[in-house]
Amino acid sequence: MRSVLRLLIMVLLAALVMFAAFAAGFGVNYYVVNTQTLSVEVPKNFGLFWEAWNVLKGEFYGDIPSRPVMTRGAIRGMLRALNDPHTVLVDPTPAQTEQSTLKGETGDVGLNLDVRSHVLVIVAPIPNSPADKAGLRPGDMILKIGDKELDFDVTAQDALNLLRGPIGSKVMLSVRRIGETKLMEVELTREKYALPTVEAKMLPGTTFGYIKITMETAETANEFAKSLERLKTQKMTGLVLDLRNNPGGLFPEPVLEIAGQFLKNNDVVLYEKYRDGAEKEFRAGGRRGAADLPVAVLINSGTASAAEILAGALKDYQRAPLIGEPTYGKGSVQSIRQLKDGSALHITTATWFTPKHNQIEGTGLQPDIAIPLTDESIKKGVDPQLDRAIEYLKKGA
Repeated sequence: MRSVLRLLIMVLLAALVMFAAFAAGFGVNYYVVNTQTLSVEVPKNFGLFWEAWNVLKGEFYGDIPSRPVMTRGAIRGMLRALNDPHTVLVDPTPAQTEQSTLKGETGDVGLNLDVRSHVLVIVAPIPNSPADKAGLRPGDMILKIGDKELDFDVTAQDALNLLRGPIGSKVMLSVRRIGETKLMEVELTREKYALPTVEAKMLPGTTFGYIKITMETAETANEFAKSLERLKTQKMTGLVLDLRNNPGGLFPEPVLEIAGQFLKNNDVVLYEKYRDGAEKEFRAGGRRGAADLPVAVLINSGTASAAEILAGALKDYQRAPLIGEPTYGKGSVQSIRQLKDGSALHITTATWFTPKHNQIEGTGLQPDIAIPLTDESIKKGVDPQLDRAIEYLKKGA
């Protein structure tokens, strides 16, 4: 009996110790969380916000959304005042799935999007994605996703959230194409598809190599180096670097490493400029596989972000002419700040400039040799931009 009683007492004591430990941990956590102060200066006139909040709560005829919904709505209103389509708030659930891991595959419809003048536009479809196979092009404007008309204040992130869904499910897009009077209705099936980054080959009937970079990921620089070496073993005498419809991607390593292949020194590839006027320089990587190789670069309106950085560096150092059409003009840097409710704030924190301090954001790069790619050429299966690059490599002009 005594042994049973002793055992019971020991169990109770153990339980008491565990409870005390839990309570102590909880108490410390509660104290830390609730006694921390944020170094945020509250504007003197911020009482106006709470005045409006209380008026709404007291007088609005309809249902009042929850406090988190109202708070995020207020934050979005504040962000709209910045007039920057890249500074946006992402709700907690989409924020959990938005992390761009760039692991080489994705599971949506394959569109890189941006907002220009409050209109959702396609920067570039990802090669071999559902969007690419459906014939969507850079510059196409998306007016409706599914049954949702896109609002005046739509963000690219909002649209991407609507485009994501179970693999195999379908989504309908209403698209307006420049020069077309009729809306296009395009149905896409969400897929899990390979995300290629480098394509390489020798151009038939020539001694010139061709490398197309479709996106910058963690493996792109290595893929490019391997492709370059393989082409060199085939006695390549010149290279066409195709950056058309390349929306960018991971930065800075892939861009710096690839830029270094073409430059002879540890040259500056770009400058990143901050709000206080300070600049950070990014220099080329150490690989020099194509330092003496004649090069021509193809660009178009789907060439954006990291791809524009690469093209801009080769242009500024007169390493290669840019052939084709003006680039997109995405040269700003977005940082992501996780907020305590699980949502994420994307903030534009810097802008990019080429080695000669030419701004990319909103301006883009102009081709040295302007060659349009028309609908007629596409239908005929001909590529006058590539043809002009080959001519340049043959004649040097």
